[in-house]
Amino acid sequence: MTSYLVLEAPGGPGRDHRSTRFIADRFSWLALLFPWAWFAVQRLWWVAIGIVICQVAASQLSGLEGFAITGALFALGVGLITGFEGRNIVVRHLVAKGWALKDIVTAPDLATAEDMYFSNLPETYLSQENTIPQPDWKQDRRTSGYRASDPAGSFQFDLNGRR
Repeated sequence: MTSYLVLEAPGGPGRDHRSTRFIADRFSWLALLFPWAWFAVQRLWWVAIGIVICQVAASQLSGLEGFAITGALFALGVGLITGFEGRNIVVRHLVAKGWALKDIVTAPDLATAEDMYFSNLPETYLSQENTIPQPDWKQDRRTSGYRASDPAGSFQFDLNGRR
């Protein structure tokens, strides 16, 4: 089972909760293998730059006489810290930017975690109607300034698909 941290955007959740983020609290293999690229994808630029500096220092250290193992262990240590704590750093960064940690859901996969979280929302979220704008088909064409136009741009078919 994996714990998923549920974060909502600073402006609150949208009508359909598209801004709600689920971040798995687990080890990241990509962060272990490519730590600076992983942080760059997460848009943590300063951390990515710091990781690049640490990796360059580790490669320079391993090039020195007698420090090859030390430099390799230093680079491995940076990768391990990123792999274990990278997602926690992302969550802390989002919380510092105003995101709100709403819940922690334990589930076997992301889809189940989303189902569990959204099924436990208060009724105020569930009672909001999804209003989809509908066209007004009963407009009087003479008074509304109706012009014959083909929105699809084909000029060969009417709106019902006939020629």
